[in-house]
Amino acid sequence: MLHPVILCGGAGERLWPASRPDRPKPFLSLVGQETTFESALRRAALLPSAEPVTVVAGRTHERRVREALAGREALLILEPAGRDTAPAMAAAALIIGGRDPEAVLVFLPSDHFVPDAAVFTAHVAAMADQARAGWIALLGLAPNHPSTAYGYLLPEPDGRDPRRVDRFIEKPDAGRAARLIAEGCLWNAGVFAVRADTLLAELRRHAPAVVAASEEAVRRRRRVAGTLLLDEAFAEAPAVSFDIAVLEKTDRAVVEAGALAWSDLGAWDAVLAASHRDDHGNSAEGDVVLQSASNCLVRAADGMTVAVVGARNLAVIVDQGAVMVCDLESGHQVRAALDRVSAGGR
Repeated sequence: MLHPVILCGGAGERLWPASRPDRPKPFLSLVGQETTFESALRRAALLPSAEPVTVVAGRTHERRVREALAGREALLILEPAGRDTAPAMAAAALIIGGRDPEAVLVFLPSDHFVPDAAVFTAHVAAMADQARAGWIALLGLAPNHPSTAYGYLLPEPDGRDPRRVDRFIEKPDAGRAARLIAEGCLWNAGVFAVRADTLLAELRRHAPAVVAASEEAVRRRRRVAGTLLLDEAFAEAPAVSFDIAVLEKTDRAVVEAGALAWSDLGAWDAVLAASHRDDHGNSAEGDVVLQSASNCLVRAADGMTVAVVGARNLAVIVDQGAVMVCDLESGHQVRAALDRVSAGGR
């Protein structure tokens, strides 16, 4: 059976001040009215012949997850501490695979922007077929610009189906990104389809400490009101992504190549690129006045008026009692500024 699994984690620190620990990125309406988590739920529901969705999230976000589920049938797995994607995927595979070792798990991030859900689910259905044959299937997307914010993957050049992945490249600089695109590299969209037994076998082979801690946390789990609470042993798992723990080492990775609009909305420039804009390239939300401004993203909290005059290429975010102004090309520095704010440094 096909089991969609939504991984609901990540701090989204580059989207401060909108994204905070108690309301992180997946629970924000960054583009349109839906939160990115609600959009992920909608895409999961479109997968053919799929079981009810499984959500892996932190305990502190249980209320927000339940509000978004709005009564939908779902399995909710709560982590005592965030340990990145590899332990979260291991826990889901252990729980679902305990009932059906050959279950195909489709891992979907909770914070991505995918406007064409139908095309996306068609690609995922093809990935599920590859997973049934014992592969770890990844979604690779044709780049439309040399982004430094995404990881890349290079398919093997033989053109056979499925296409194996030759190598992975993490967030290159702009010059190398352009060269990678010329070589035929794709963006790694962070969407995976894999059988539970295949996933666990590869984790045991390449990241045994991840499986050991996850097994103990699952073995000692508690069920409360239909929710599975992983034991504190989960916090002993190495904090490591699935890409680093397995994908960069395995010989089982294949890629489903696609061409569709997609973004991980990792910083404010990505939010602007995905948003509806006026004739001057601006996107505004709330009580906003724009005068001789261009290519600006402006968000005003309720009860606040924000005026932007004679500016270009800025993000101006007023939210939860804080104001953040940055050049859109410097969005990666928001996290460093947040560190100073949190430490009381000025």
